[in-house]
Amino acid sequence: MKKHLVLGALAVLSLAACTKSEVVELNKGNEISLTAVTGKNLTKAADGYCNSAKPTDFQVWASTTAGKKVYFKNETYTLSSGTYKSATAHYWPAENLDFFAAKNYNGTVTFDPSAAVPFTFTGYTVNSTVSAQTDFIYAVNKDQAKGSGTATLNFRHALSQIEFKAKNSNSSIRVFIDGIQVANVKSKGNFEVTEETEGTFEDHTHTFDPLHPDSDTRPAGTRGVWKNQDLNATYSVSLTEVDLASGETENLTYASGEYNTNSMYLLPQALSVWDGSVAAESLGQDKAYFVVNALIYNVADPSVPFVKADNVVLWGTNDGSGNWSTKPIAVKIPTGQTWEDGKRYVYTFNFTTYGTGGTDPSTGDPVLTPIELTVTVDDFVDAGNTDVDVQ
Repeated sequence: MKKHLVLGALAVLSLAACTKSEVVELNKGNEISLTAVTGKNLTKAADGYCNSAKPTDFQVWASTTAGKKVYFKNETYTLSSGTYKSATAHYWPAENLDFFAAKNYNGTVTFDPSAAVPFTFTGYTVNSTVSAQTDFIYAVNKDQAKGSGTATLNFRHALSQIEFKAKNSNSSIRVFIDGIQVANVKSKGNFEVTEETEGTFEDHTHTFDPLHPDSDTRPAGTRGVWKNQDLNATYSVSLTEVDLASGETENLTYASGEYNTNSMYLLPQALSVWDGSVAAESLGQDKAYFVVNALIYNVADPSVPFVKADNVVLWGTNDGSGNWSTKPIAVKIPTGQTWEDGKRYVYTFNFTTYGTGGTDPSTGDPVLTPIELTVTVDDFVDAGNTDVDVQ
C-alpha cells in the first residue's frame, strides 16, 4: 500500500505562555503524521498560536535537498482527526526533502530552492484594522529522509506583539481611558527565510539548559529576516471605558474581556521615535508615538467616594452641554526601541505624581501643569516705639 505525505505541526511557538511540556508524542510509523490536540482555532488568541492553540491549516512548500528541485508548492495541509493532510496526496521520493510552511501571510510568495534565500514574502502588509490582524507564523524543516517517518514543523512568529497597560500613581487625579493608538510605525516589508543551518527550527520556549545554549537568544541564522520596512501607518483600538483610581494598574489589552481585539500584531522594526520637540501632529512630523484617549479629573477629597460631577475636569472635551469625553494625549515612545519578531512588548502608561500627563498632539502643550507655589514674606514693619510707664 502506498503511503502519502502527511505533515504534522509539532510546536507552534508562543512566548512565556507555551511551554515544552505541551509537546505531544508522535506517531513513528512510515506515514508522516501527528496525533495532536490543537484546541480552538483562534484568529487572535491571547498569545497568538501556541501548542495549546495550533492552526487548523497552513500552506506548505517542499523541495529536494540535494537537487534543489521544487517538489510541490503552496499546498494546503488541514487538520483532520489529529493529523495534517493535503487534499492531493504527496509521496516520499528517494531523495531527502526540505519543507517550508506559513500561515496568515500576504504579499507575493517566492519559492526558489536553489537561491540563497529560498523562501520570501515580498510586500507583506499589516492589516490596518487591529481586530483583523493575525499571527503570521512560518516553519522550516530541511533534509528530511523518507525513513524518518515524521516531518516535524516547529512554527515561529514573524511579527511583534504589542500590548498596553495603564497605571495611576497620582492620588490627586482620576483617569478614564477609552482608546489607544500607535502612530507612524512601518506597516509594510519583505520577510526572507534564509538557509537554515541546523535543519529544523528549534523550540526556543523550553527551559534553558546547557545542551541548548541558543534556546532563548534565537540567533539570526535560525529565523527569518525583515527587510525594507516602509509605509507609515497608525493603528487604533477603542476600549470600553477603563477607570483608573489612585494606585490602580489596568491591563488595557484585557479590558472588558476584549483581549482578542486589542492585542496588536505589528511589523518588527527599529523605531524612529518622536522626540517631543514639536507637536506630535505637526505637518511633516512622521516619527512614531503613542496616543492615549483620556478624561482626567481632579480629585478634591481622596477620602470620599469619587463622583465625576463633584470634581473638576483637568483634561477632556466638552460638548457644550456639560458632557465631557476623552481627548487625545501624545506620549513619547522610549528611545532605542527595536521590535523583534516573536517577542511581546507590554507598554504601561503611568500617570505619575508631578508628571505632565503627556502633551496635546495638536499644540504640543502639556496636558497637566503641576501647581507649584513661589513664596514671599513681608518684613515686619516697625510701628514706632511706645513707652509704657510702670506704675
